[in-house]
Amino acid sequence: MLNDPGQLGGFLAEARAACGEAFVQDGATIEPRYLQPARYAAGQAAALVRPGSRDEAARVLALAAACGLRVVVQGAHTGLVRAATPDDAQGEVLLSTERLREVFELDPLDRTLRVSSGYRLSEINERLEPHGLWFPVDLSADPSIGGMVAHNTGGTRMLRYGDVRANTLALEVVLAEPAGQVVRFGQGLQKDNSALALGQLFIGSSGSLGLVSEVTIKLSPLPRQRAVALVAPASLDEVFPLYAEVMQRWGGLVSAFEGISRAALKAGLHGQDVTRWFDGQLPDYAMLIELSSELPADQLDLNGLLQGWLETAFESGRVRDAVLDADEAIWGLRHRISEGLRVQGKVIGLDLSLPRRHFMAFRERGAAWLASRFPALRLADFGHLGDGGMHFNMVWPAGAESWDAEQELTLREGLYALVAEMGGSISAEHGVGPQLQAAYRAHWARVEPGVLDWARRVQMLWDPHARLGKVNWGG
Repeated sequence: MLNDPGQLGGFLAEARAACGEAFVQDGATIEPRYLQPARYAAGQAAALVRPGSRDEAARVLALAAACGLRVVVQGAHTGLVRAATPDDAQGEVLLSTERLREVFELDPLDRTLRVSSGYRLSEINERLEPHGLWFPVDLSADPSIGGMVAHNTGGTRMLRYGDVRANTLALEVVLAEPAGQVVRFGQGLQKDNSALALGQLFIGSSGSLGLVSEVTIKLSPLPRQRAVALVAPASLDEVFPLYAEVMQRWGGLVSAFEGISRAALKAGLHGQDVTRWFDGQLPDYAMLIELSSELPADQLDLNGLLQGWLETAFESGRVRDAVLDADEAIWGLRHRISEGLRVQGKVIGLDLSLPRRHFMAFRERGAAWLASRFPALRLADFGHLGDGGMHFNMVWPAGAESWDAEQELTLREGLYALVAEMGGSISAEHGVGPQLQAAYRAHWARVEPGVLDWARRVQMLWDPHARLGKVNWGG
């Protein structure tokens, strides 16, 4: 919180001198897009600063500390937990990393990229494509690489490639204490046990331990072919046996294995001709299966493999229908689900992860709990079935009575208690922001209280004066 309101004027003057007049805004002049998150209400800030270099960012953090201002770091602002949305019009400075674009150094032999945190995922992959490489943490949004590190993004192809943590080799961080100090963790090597892996602490920290200014990431060869199918199992009991068979049969060729409920399918198909999908008879649940390979089709025919397996599964009665040879259409449906749900009303989204052995049991028990407590809510779950991730999304229909904070608290407490009982996570990949702060505290107080104590100690080490971010890891 600002110790002396008069210091804000001094901060603004110094920030403009450091970053340029055009890149500092305050009060009502702050552009709304920096304050409006992808979900939930708009925030507010005392100032917005867009530094154009790491050194400028370090200067801004030092100035903010000297003036008693808290800094909230923001990348592309695509997150869903409000971790990059300020809410204090007097005491918080919003620092956007969108102009941090000094470094883009590709090493095609090592298949690594050293890149500034302001670059977006789409830009990175567009520049890598001519080299036959990509950063395979794939998702429907277009975040900055710094934001992906801050939230340890997983995405639709985590099953094969892993999350951001698994693909990060080094970090450069601007610290909150000493304010503005720049430290590099790691040398960008594939193998390096020469020091404590301190950089790992910043991955998934929701921007609360330091400003990630640069990252060295591991790249993968671009697949030369993909085979995609949307598969309707004969029953829910067949889903995980079919998954196990696919993984046993093809292993590393399986790049995605998604699960989509009927309600989510309908949302993804909004405004489209439903009859082209399963003859208009949408299944209760569908599996999106993708195989991919760097080998050309004349050496390995993925479409033939997938089609042959599906024919056998159909003949045995384990699969009742499937859509093949529609790669773009299938993924388009998958990525339109969130948009389609927003059309129906207010979306309440839970980003969960569960052991596969409890995945379907949670769906059943969660749906039953919802029906008994909130019968007007429409469940439309989907997600990364292959890695245990589930977007347990619900819609409060447009036109229904208002949905309030007390109802949402009751909803989350009930479902998160069930998640804890089944050994799951309340945040699979979206991260922990203000939206999940209370749930985070309650979850770990229930599961393992020692986690909160050690998290508090780590946060105190990096940010003892609480100058950075929106998450209190000590609860």
